[in-house]
Amino acid sequence: MSLNAVMNALKTLMSVIFPLITFPYASNVLQVENLGKVNFANSVCGYFLLFAGLGISSYAVREGSKYVNDREKLSAFSSEMFSINMITTVIAYLALFVTMLCSAKLRGYTDLLLIMSLQIFFTTIGTEWIFTIFEEYTYITVRGMIFQILSFAALFLFVKNQSDYCIYAGISVFASVGSNVLNYFRARRYCAIHFTWKIDWKTHLKPIMIIFASTLATTLYVSSDTTILGILGSDYNVGIYAVAGKIYGIVKNLLSAVLVVSIPRLSHYAGIGAKKEFNQLFNNIFRALMVVVAPAVIGLILLSREVVLFISGESYLDAVQPLQILSLALLVCLFGWLYNSCVLLPCRKEKELFFVTLVSGVLNVALNLVLIPYFKESAAAFTTLLAELCSMVMCIHYSKGLVELVFDWKIVGSVAVGCFGILAVCTVVKALPLPLLATIFTAVLGSVAVYGVILIALKNPLVLEYLAKFKQKIKRRI
Repeated sequence: MSLNAVMNALKTLMSVIFPLITFPYASNVLQVENLGKVNFANSVCGYFLLFAGLGISSYAVREGSKYVNDREKLSAFSSEMFSINMITTVIAYLALFVTMLCSAKLRGYTDLLLIMSLQIFFTTIGTEWIFTIFEEYTYITVRGMIFQILSFAALFLFVKNQSDYCIYAGISVFASVGSNVLNYFRARRYCAIHFTWKIDWKTHLKPIMIIFASTLATTLYVSSDTTILGILGSDYNVGIYAVAGKIYGIVKNLLSAVLVVSIPRLSHYAGIGAKKEFNQLFNNIFRALMVVVAPAVIGLILLSREVVLFISGESYLDAVQPLQILSLALLVCLFGWLYNSCVLLPCRKEKELFFVTLVSGVLNVALNLVLIPYFKESAAAFTTLLAELCSMVMCIHYSKGLVELVFDWKIVGSVAVGCFGILAVCTVVKALPLPLLATIFTAVLGSVAVYGVILIALKNPLVLEYLAKFKQKIKRRI
């Protein structure tokens, strides 16, 4: 688990480094309107990508984990999942083409939509869920890094002016899912995948559709912001929100790395009825999130202006307020995700999960339709915060009896004091006459140092535990 978490964190770190290098360059070259076009087209394709996925990935990870030691059964199961995915992919493409023909607004984004839609095909043939089942995070990390490095080079070679936004879109697709071609061939190490019409629809369809409905509802408050903002606002509003959303997404992905690698193990414990191990792992993840997420949120709020300036420049300063709002959403989002993906999903509570995400999604869409015409990108961020809060509260409610949370007030107290330390460091550093990049680095490094010292001084149990393990490893090597 520790190795998987480290490798997934490295993979996520690369997904952070990649946009930190490419996004500032792209946003300055393309400018706000063209960046908005790319993000609007991506948000539209996201709905068709979602339909093609149909909740198969989450279902395949949960059910496929049972067959890790039986190649024959895993091959049969994986072929059925792949075949269902191929069928839905064809339907998704047909639906996309019909929608483009019927919508005058979307026809203006034809080139971008066709490029972004390549994500659908590459995601399907990638069968990423197979590597998640076998916890192959080392392979996933190395493969992703190679394609991101190639994308670095392509971006700086081919994106030179504002008219190159289609090229930027293609490079973005290549960086995110282009490596999935390799998955199709490597998957043969674990199972034999082929298309088949012999599918046990009765067994698979109901849970897949429930998970899909839940994922669809989730998308309503993840992607609807950009889509509605593009329809009721302008490409400028979408471009501004894209910056705030990109930074929010980078931090969220980095912080959630520990959750992603925990899902297969939690599903295994839930499947064999190992409640003690399930509770222990859940509480470990909860404490780790508490120690990491709270300071990240405080730091991002305090440095939001500097981060926006560094990422995209002065023309994107309107993104500061949406970013500060989304920073608060990080706190509720990640703890909601903990109960959502690490408790309800492994414990087969798909119906409850669907209800939670449906209510949250509908709330977000309704608030977007009311508030976006008046408050634009700030409204989009605020509705995301409210939807995430609604989701978290409901997930905690439905998780009662499934997991027992042991609340450690010593951890809470030390984290709270540590956050005040971060506030003090950032306030002092921002008052100094330092260059932008120096301000960010000094504030971040100073905050990490002060926060760590405070946690150790107040004897934070989690930090002391990891320090003890680290000392033991050093002694063994000596």
